[in-house]
Formats: sequence, structure tokens, C-alpha cells
Amino acid sequence: MISFFRKIRQNLIMKNKTGKYIKYAFGEIILVVIGILIALQINNWNELNKEIKEENRILLNLNKDIENDTLQLNNHIIQSNKRLKLLDSLMHTLANNKTENLVDFIDSSINGIGYENYFRVNSGTYDESVASGSIKFIRNDSLRQYIFNYYRDAKLNYTDKNSVQQVYRDIYPVFWRKLMATKDVMELMGVPSQLSHLEITQLARDKEFMGMILQKVGSEYNQLDDWESFNTRAKYLSDLLNKELNND
Repeated sequence: MISFFRKIRQNLIMKNKTGKYIKYAFGEIILVVIGILIALQINNWNELNKEIKEENRILLNLNKDIENDTLQLNNHIIQSNKRLKLLDSLMHTLANNKTENLVDFIDSSINGIGYENYFRVNSGTYDESVASGSIKFIRNDSLRQYIFNYYRDAKLNYTDKNSVQQVYRDIYPVFWRKLMATKDVMELMGVPSQLSHLEITQLARDKEFMGMILQKVGSEYNQLDDWESFNTRAKYLSDLLNKELNND
């Protein structure tokens, strides 16, 4: 093609047709410019397609992470409600001095006091997209901002952090010293012991033990409120992601 244009230009020059040559040269420039513009447009289309594909990949993976968040939060909510029922039963047992079944009391105490959960947000896709800068490919500004806010709050999650600190700092020491370190619990584990028997009547009058149970109840309620809030936000974010994916 280039050699073809070159021959035309040479013929025009040889025949001393200056006016036609200028017109031809001008037309050639226009053709070159048009070719460059077309090439740029094609390149822009290709880049846009790549960005849209990357956006869809991020949105799909974010949605999977959010679904895992809701599964985790639903499980935490169920487990917390079970612990609250056990703690309520323990307080009634202690208040009414019911000692018919010591094994049930120990089992309820271990399951109600000895376990805890905290929300571990699934942030793999978010972290990767922020680190690589590809988060900018999410064109919906309000959606992108909601994503930022969700992960910021989920990662801070002061309620869970404070609750876990309380469990290990305040609750577990009393739990192990007052209940677990007794002859009855040790023998249930198959370990001979010279420790004193577990006395429910004494625990019922023990301010430290009762305070520990109340602290555990308060901790559970605080976490439960936060988990339900995060669950609502996660479901809303999932709806936004699905809507955005369907619009594409």
C-alpha cells in the first residue's frame, strides 16, 4: 500500500502537476490521520473491554466473598443465641439452687461460657483489587464507596476485638479457676484429682463468678447486635453487586 502511494506521488512530481500533488499530499495526510484515529479507537475499545471484564471478575468474586460472610455471620448468630439460652439456664439454676444434675450444669457452663466467635471478614478479593489498583474499574461510584465502607468497618470491628479481649482477660480466668479446676470436672475428663468438689450453692453466692456470667451475657449481646448489623449490610451489598452484574 505504501509503495502504491509512493508511485503515485512520484508520477505526479515527474509530470510537474504541483496542484494535484498538493491535493494528493493533503489527502494522504488525512488518510494517515484517519488511520491513526481508527487505531486509537480500536485500542480504546480493547482497553475498555479489558476493564469491563476485570470489573465483572472483581464483582463476581466480591459477591462470593460476601456470600461467605453471610454464611459465617448466620452461623455466629445461631451459636450466640444458643449460648445465651445456656447462660440464662445457668443463672436460673444458680438462682434457684437446682443441683439435680451436676453433669448437665457443667456441660451447660462449658458450652455457654467456654466458647466464643468473632467475625473474620472474607476480604481476599477486596485486598487484591485495592493493592493492584483494579478497584478503580468498578464504574459505579456509590457501589465502590459502599464496598470501601463495608470492609473498613468489618476490619475494624471494635466490638468483636473488645469481646475477645474480655473473654481471655476477664472471663476465662474466673471460668477455669472457679468451675473447671474442681474435682467433678477433672474426673469427668478422666483425670484423678484432689481438688474440692464443685458446689453450685457456693457459686451462686460468688460475686466474681456471677459477675463473670453477666459479663459473658453482655459480651454476647454486643456481638450479636454487631453481627446482625453486618449481616444486613452484607446482604444489601450482595444485592447491589447482583444488580450491577445484571445491568452489564
